[in-house]
Amino acid sequence: MAKKDTVDVSEDLKRSKESEDKLSAEDKNLEQKNAENMENAENSKDAGENTVSKEEFDALNNKMQRLQADFLNYKARTEKERFSTYSNAVTDVLTDLIPIVDNFERAIDAVKSENEEIINFKNGVKMIYDQFLNILQKKGLKEIEALNSKFDPNMHSGIAFEVKEDKEEDTVIEVFQKGYLVNEKVIRPSMVKISKQKI
Repeated sequence: MAKKDTVDVSEDLKRSKESEDKLSAEDKNLEQKNAENMENAENSKDAGENTVSKEEFDALNNKMQRLQADFLNYKARTEKERFSTYSNAVTDVLTDLIPIVDNFERAIDAVKSENEEIINFKNGVKMIYDQFLNILQKKGLKEIEALNSKFDPNMHSGIAFEVKEDKEEDTVIEVFQKGYLVNEKVIRPSMVKISKQKI
């Protein structure tokens, strides 16, 4: 009887051990499956974060294109403003220098002497005038060609009229003061006399 009990106990222990081993194996399989499921869930979550829908992509693309267009517009605007600022500064300086040109011309025209020293002095002044005028022309100064041209109120300021049978009406027949352009913009109109036909 004691022997039979020992056998039963050992068989029970054996069965119990097999059950434990079986449960342990099932637990391991379950843990492994859980780990795989967790990994798959993590991977799918990462993949979900990295994938962008077509609508989101189009929205981001449109935003980027708008930003790029805004930047190009800003760049063009600042370039235009920079050129405008430079052009206005040049125009202001040239406008201030035109009376000096007028005075040079008056001084040169005023010398009528035949004295050699005075003629040499006049030639020296003329050289300075030519050099000065050349520098101004390089900066965009241009004389308005008025004499014998059709009167243009945008270019000329008519201050006198004279009846001239041999000239067409509204032709500039005399220039009292030269007019100037800077980069095709009038900075001083020519003061002129205009022909009129006899009525």
